[in-house]
Amino acid sequence: MLQIGCRLWNLSIVSVLILTFSNILLTVRLLHSTDCSRQPAPPPEPPRLEQQQLQDNRSPGRNQGSSASPTPSVTACKLPNSTTATDETSGNELATNSTVFRVDLRLGRWDSRHLYKLYDFALPGDKYADLSDKYSVCLATQSSLEKLQSLVQVAHHWTGPISAAVFAAGDEYPLIQLYIAFLRRCFPVVRDRVSFHLAYPKDRPPSHLNKEYSPRPKLDCRRPEAALAGLMRLRRPETAKWRVKAAYPQNHLRNLARRNCQTSYVFLTDVDIIPSAKLAEGLDVFLKNVKCKNLCAYVIPTYELDERVHFPRNKSDLIRLARKGLARPFHHRVFIYNQFATNFSR
Repeated sequence: MLQIGCRLWNLSIVSVLILTFSNILLTVRLLHSTDCSRQPAPPPEPPRLEQQQLQDNRSPGRNQGSSASPTPSVTACKLPNSTTATDETSGNELATNSTVFRVDLRLGRWDSRHLYKLYDFALPGDKYADLSDKYSVCLATQSSLEKLQSLVQVAHHWTGPISAAVFAAGDEYPLIQLYIAFLRRCFPVVRDRVSFHLAYPKDRPPSHLNKEYSPRPKLDCRRPEAALAGLMRLRRPETAKWRVKAAYPQNHLRNLARRNCQTSYVFLTDVDIIPSAKLAEGLDVFLKNVKCKNLCAYVIPTYELDERVHFPRNKSDLIRLARKGLARPFHHRVFIYNQFATNFSR
C-alpha cells in the first residue's frame, strides 16, 4: 500500500508540472496571437449605423429631416493597413495644413447676405461626370464634420453620382480635409461617386489646427466612425462651443449640393438617411415610365430601423420588420406631421 501511495504521489507531481508547463506555453502563444501586427485586416465594409433610416426603393420622391447616430470610441490597436494622417515632413505627425480641397480660398462666391462663402466642386469625385451621364438622378446631401461618416454607407448603397456640401468653421476646415482624404483612400465608392462642395461662415474662416495639440489619432479603415471621433477631439473648445450656439446653414448647403448636380433629377436628402440598395437604378426605371406634364415631385417613404436589426434587403424585409415593430415611419414619434406627404399605407 505504501508503494502504491508513493507512485500516486509521484504521478500527481508529474501531472502538476505538465499542466504548469502547458499553461506557460499557452500564455506565450496567446500573447503573440493578440499582436496587432500579426492580424490580417479584412476588406473594409460599410459600417452599420446605430440609428439607421432608409428609403423604400419602390416609391420614388424626396424626404426631409435626419437624426444623428452615436460615434463609438477610438480603437486602441493600430492595424498594419490602417490609414494614419501624416505630416509631409515628419511622416508620423498629424498634418495641420492639408490641401485636399482644390480651391483658392480667396476666390469663393458669397451668398446674397454676405454671410457664407461657397465653393463649387472643391473636390470632384473621380467618376462623378461619367456617373452623371449614366444615371438620371443625382443624390444631393449636406453635412458638417460630425456626421461625415454616414457618407460611407450612403455611397455603398447609392451607385449614382453624389453631390455633398460640407460646412467648415475655423479649425474644422483642416480636419474635414483629413477625414475626406481618409474616406477616399479607404473607400473607393466615396472616391469615385462623391463630389464635395464647401461652405464656411464669414466670422469663422478656415484656420490651422492649434499646435498645442499633438495627438496621433489612429485612422482605421474598418472603423470610420472611430476615426472621426479621434479627429473631432482636435477641435478647439471655442469652436465646439460656437457650433452649439451658431445657426447651421442647412438650406444654403442643400442648395449648394443640388445646384451642382448634373442630372435631370435631384434626390435631396440629409447625409444620415441611408438609401435602399439599388435605389438609383430603381429610380431610373421609374422615371423612364412615368408621365409628368409639368414640374413634379415624388415622395420616397422614409423609415427608422431598430438598432438591433440588419438593413433590409428589399421591400419584403421592410414590411416584415414594420409588422414586428422593428421599423416605423421616420419621425413618427418625434413629429409625425413632418412626413404627412407620404402615404405609408400605400
